[in-house]
Amino acid sequence: MARKNLSASRAAAADRLLERAFPDARQASRRSVLRHALSLFNAGGIEATTIDDLRRASGQSVGTIYHHFKNKEGVVGALFFVAFDDLSRAIAERTAGLADGRAVVDALIHACTEWITAQPECAHFVFLARDAVAQGPFADDLHRRLLDRYRAIDAVLAREVAAGRVLPLPADLIPSLVLGAVEFYARGWLAGRRQATPASHAPRFATAAWRALTQ
Repeated sequence: MARKNLSASRAAAADRLLERAFPDARQASRRSVLRHALSLFNAGGIEATTIDDLRRASGQSVGTIYHHFKNKEGVVGALFFVAFDDLSRAIAERTAGLADGRAVVDALIHACTEWITAQPECAHFVFLARDAVAQGPFADDLHRRLLDRYRAIDAVLAREVAAGRVLPLPADLIPSLVLGAVEFYARGWLAGRRQATPASHAPRFATAAWRALTQ
């Protein structure tokens, strides 16, 4: 999945995310590898990018890369979870303290669409790498993080089901009903096929998701 060179604003957004994740000056080499890995993976794909490509782009030695990440899978996993955890933080901040199902769904969708809009390069990489991470050595870590991300939201929706305000749907169907349209639209926007940002359509996505859960 080829990508054009990063725009200045997109590059700056990704830089800020990595600086939040690794604020210590002693982590500069780790940030450098991940920053250049993001560009290379998004531009040429994960499989096509080699450790030597990362070495040349980042200016870090092969030994440094292996010290921090062990192998290329480690680079992919580290970068994926930096972005994943940042989105989880955004979701937690928006949904904290909410007990109403409709409000939780609305907050979840606004958090996701706003994060994708603010972090397009990281969002693109999350979509690109998700299957590889889910099927690789970090699968258990991803599963745990997903449970942590949605635990409070799932509890609210379970109470809404018990109260008869949400349909008793299969648990594995709910993510597609709530976030499927967001992901479909976001992928098109990230590929340059849509002009309006995902965040601009958040109210419509939220309304459609709530209807899917209740009608």
